[in-house]
Amino acid sequence: MTAKSEHAVANGGNEISRREFVGRFVGAGALAALPGPLLAQTEAPKPPAEPAGTVANAAVLAEKNPAMKTHSERPLTGSVPADQHNFAVTPSDRMFVRNNLLTPDLLVTEHRLTIKGLVDKELRFSVGELRQQFPVVSLQGMLECAGSGRSAFSPTPSGTPWLPTGGMGCPKWTGVRLRDVLQAAGIKAGAAYVAGQGGDFGVIASATPVIRSVPLAKAMDDNTLIAFGMNDAPLPKIHGFPLRLVVPGWVGSASTKWVHTITVLDAPFKGTYMDSSYRIPRTPVKPGEKMPADAVVTEAWPVKSMITSPAPNATVKVGGALLVEGRAWVGEGDIDKVEVSFNEGGSWQRAHINSGGDKYAWRIFSAEFWPKTPGYTTVLARATDSRGNVQPIIPAWNPLGYFWNGIHRIGFMVEA
Repeated sequence: MTAKSEHAVANGGNEISRREFVGRFVGAGALAALPGPLLAQTEAPKPPAEPAGTVANAAVLAEKNPAMKTHSERPLTGSVPADQHNFAVTPSDRMFVRNNLLTPDLLVTEHRLTIKGLVDKELRFSVGELRQQFPVVSLQGMLECAGSGRSAFSPTPSGTPWLPTGGMGCPKWTGVRLRDVLQAAGIKAGAAYVAGQGGDFGVIASATPVIRSVPLAKAMDDNTLIAFGMNDAPLPKIHGFPLRLVVPGWVGSASTKWVHTITVLDAPFKGTYMDSSYRIPRTPVKPGEKMPADAVVTEAWPVKSMITSPAPNATVKVGGALLVEGRAWVGEGDIDKVEVSFNEGGSWQRAHINSGGDKYAWRIFSAEFWPKTPGYTTVLARATDSRGNVQPIIPAWNPLGYFWNGIHRIGFMVEA
């Protein structure tokens, strides 16, 4: 028997709770007759307090650009639109936010990274020891949430409603190569995958820990890092402080934030973030269908581009030159070309692409347009990678809304 029931029995069984009392009055249409203290019970509940050991969402968002749109509170997700990405290197305040659980408030002095599994010797490092024992490298690399652009699919799949051009960024990362650390531990025969586990946790203790694995070949790539810096500063807490994996070019969930354990395995890790989410059909399915049993894990991003300037609905003058600028990237391979169209795809002209840059950094493209007549005008951009894959008008639909890479289109006004 509950305490409430016991109290009712002690009073002859006739007592009802205040909530029941309010409910009966509301049901009778007599809410206006209730005294003030009872009316207070109908007010909207206050938001739950942030659990101990976490960083409040308000503190995270205070560090972000005002242009960032919050898509969900728990888990915290947010991104900026394409016109806020018109930088060679993504500023930290514009880097997208994607939590699976809460944001842990970790101390660099206490944090340790353990290397275990199919290794000759289990190793454990502090952040300082990683810096001291391995070469420190810096590189620019793309990270993008698998669900980036989800809101552009039709029908809209369930999940975070990422903007068509939201949920990605290309900052500068600083850390040590995962390869060097794995080699120090000694990789045993039969090793085929490497899994990272993050230190984030949920509101309830039973929340599934975030663990993702990548093939050993990707873990050993020169550009795959155990990072402790972002844009020449320590990692922000929301982006994995004090340590995170950076697996550039692949879906962002592979780049485990707040990483504390790296395990070498003989097969892909089996768990929620490998087997239930971050999966796509092996072959395209009809829009609206459920995920087939033979779905595969999301890995490298397909070829994609977006227009970063001008901003939507910008105004330009007839006869003046308009510089169209954007960003193009692909998970594996290279960007071969980017084309733009000013007549809804009737014809395309090749854009200029910047040369050089780190392997997994986005490429900046640009093209000039000389408007001759006033009116509303559009520009489209499409990229082609070194394997001949062309950015589609609309990508294949999938049940979880991953890998949106449809052609980006914006409109602007030309005035006389």
